[in-house]
Amino acid sequence: SDVRGRNRARRPFRKGSRQCGSTVSIQHMSRNNGSSRSRSAVVLAVILVASNVLVFQLATMRSVNSATSNIPALRADAALHLPLEMEEGAASASAPSSPHRVGIPQGGAKALPSVGTTSGEEEQIKRKIYGGKGDKKHLGGFTDIDIHGISPTVWKFMVEHLGVKSFMDVGCGKGVSSSWFALHGVEVLCAEGSHDAVMQSILPDPANQVVEHDFSRGPWWPAKTYDAVWCVEFTEHVGRNFQQNYVTAFRKAALIFVTHSGWGGWHHVEVHDNDWWQTRFESYGFVYSKILTDKTKALASQESRSGIPSPKEGKGYNAQHVYTNMQVFINPTVASLPEHQHLMAEHGCYGGKNDAIKGADKRIHIECGGEKDKENLTALPAAYKPLPLNSHMDKKWESLIKDMLQKGNEPKVEEKTN
Repeated sequence: SDVRGRNRARRPFRKGSRQCGSTVSIQHMSRNNGSSRSRSAVVLAVILVASNVLVFQLATMRSVNSATSNIPALRADAALHLPLEMEEGAASASAPSSPHRVGIPQGGAKALPSVGTTSGEEEQIKRKIYGGKGDKKHLGGFTDIDIHGISPTVWKFMVEHLGVKSFMDVGCGKGVSSSWFALHGVEVLCAEGSHDAVMQSILPDPANQVVEHDFSRGPWWPAKTYDAVWCVEFTEHVGRNFQQNYVTAFRKAALIFVTHSGWGGWHHVEVHDNDWWQTRFESYGFVYSKILTDKTKALASQESRSGIPSPKEGKGYNAQHVYTNMQVFINPTVASLPEHQHLMAEHGCYGGKNDAIKGADKRIHIECGGEKDKENLTALPAAYKPLPLNSHMDKKWESLIKDMLQKGNEPKVEEKTN
């Protein structure tokens, strides 16, 4: 009886519970609808804010473009951008394959020859001992021969020890250095901005070995890659605003031999110390080689102390630019290519020791499979062997330089007319 009574007493509670549950469900649905409306309002607000920001940005961009359209350095045709006159296959400045990026520039750029002076401009330029007649003031600056940039000892090291077979000379002048390599069997390309210097080129085949290009007009680079680039007494003449224009040529070489000046001179606009230049070229992705730098400087210094006579009468070899301020960099993007694996051409077979050699390494390196290889080890393919040099080549080049100095500055190519 008591149990039934308790059960009956609970019924209103259960019924009320069901009623209460229905009320709670309705209230919950009402809250959900309110939350949905709130979320929709938030989303709408975010869309409105984003739209306003986009409109503001577009208006700002139009304003900036309008304000900077007359500033030369910010125009699309600024000097550091690529010229319109480029060979098929060359990259645009905005493309991922831009020649200004770390890597190997595609194809080859069309050369942009220098623009000559007017008769009035020429009268205002006092050249003194320097060549460059008819060139703008930022060009020229060469003499009959710069004995301070010539080092056959270093050049032989490059060919015999490093295995250089192709050579590009940036700022080559009349081709004194380039002609040494050309007459020693090396493939040569000589890039020069001064038309006066190009007219006086002493290279055997200037039509195919000389490129006239003014780096203040835009970048240039050759179509193929080279084992080494030689750049002596050039970098100080070119302002930083045009520096990238010749770095594109450096990007097509495996090894970079480059000097800078520590003093004044004809249009010396970038005079800095070794640390500045090392940091600068490393920022372009080149790897500084202390080993090759020290070796190159030591060879040039030793040559200078030896008193070896040069082709210039009464002067010995004294490559001051080389043993003072030369730096050597490796460009891994080119050096790692299969066509440049012949570089570092030191013979690899062991031929005993030579106690007369100073320093820690007294090993004698002999050619594997050569006459001195008693074990007849596997020989390298001919493509991996350095070019053979001889004294006849040396004498032929020395005669060329002496003849040039005796005859004076006689132009070899047609004179430019403006």
